Amino acid sequence: MALWSYVGWRVIQSAILVLTVVTLCFVLIRLAPGDPVLYLYGAQTVSAETLETLRHQWGLDRPIWEQYLAYLGNLAHGNLGYSQINHQPVSVMLGHIAPNTLLLMLPSVLVATVVGVVLGVSAARRVNTGWDYTIGTLSMVGYSTPPFWLGIVLIIVFASVLGWLPTQGMTTLGASSRGVAHALDVGTHMILPTCVLSWWYLAAFARLTRASMLEESRKPYLMTARMKGLTERRVLYHHALRNASRPVLTMLGLHLGTMFAGAVMTEVVFAWPGMGRLTFNAILQHDYPVVMAVFVVIGTAVVLTNLLIDLLYGLLDPRIRYA
Repeated sequence: MALWSYVGWRVIQSAILVLTVVTLCFVLIRLAPGDPVLYLYGAQTVSAETLETLRHQWGLDRPIWEQYLAYLGNLAHGNLGYSQINHQPVSVMLGHIAPNTLLLMLPSVLVATVVGVVLGVSAARRVNTGWDYTIGTLSMVGYSTPPFWLGIVLIIVFASVLGWLPTQGMTTLGASSRGVAHALDVGTHMILPTCVLSWWYLAAFARLTRASMLEESRKPYLMTARMKGLTERRVLYHHALRNASRPVLTMLGLHLGTMFAGAVMTEVVFAWPGMGRLTFNAILQHDYPVVMAVFVVIGTAVVLTNLLIDLLYGLLDPRIRYA
């Protein structure tokens, strides 16, 4: 009963938080400099009366509070708005783009999590050794490497010089392959951007896992477990890693929640048709409905993911009780 009460209260908190995010994003976007009407028609020979008519049709001449209430009403009915720049509903655009982002981000985060946790545990087991210093150095380099710079380097080496992999895009330009051939084509285009994202995420997970394992290794319950005759592998992976995984799980939840945002610079460098590239173009084009819809999707995903992570804490640590 306590669990369901906790879930109900967290759902209410999450709804309030999402509304706050929507409100802040709406106000900031509306107060930002730039006019979408001038961006779209300013270079054409359009009269001032026509521009004012377009602003009236788009609702941009109404008070900001009226625009806000109208947006909330549309949002409650599942209407994310209409992109005048792209001439299609925003929900249709996101429906086409979001799977591309998930296809790129999900493998990157999951592979980096598994490999990063294994490297972090391995470094903690061999603390202050050459292996520990090597993993620490690689993690520091990976975490401090700008993804857009690494992406450009990989394109130059593996695409331009060696010619092993494609440079940009999600599929080969002009290709009409289907089935397995199409999947292989997409997979080949995924290699470089996935490597860039995995390199950065892996470094973060490795460093955090090592620090958490070292903190757990100083606690008395591990000495008790060893005195009971448990193997070192069981002590580390069954006891220490289980308790040390809470910070790692928190970071994983944050990355999973922001997956819909994509990796803006990585998608721009590799011309990957995802949410990050869509957001980048929408900001440049002053396409308010698209920017707002992306913020709403990302905010909702982060809030729901954090709620799920909080519930998983109880499974990892039986000492946690929801009241």
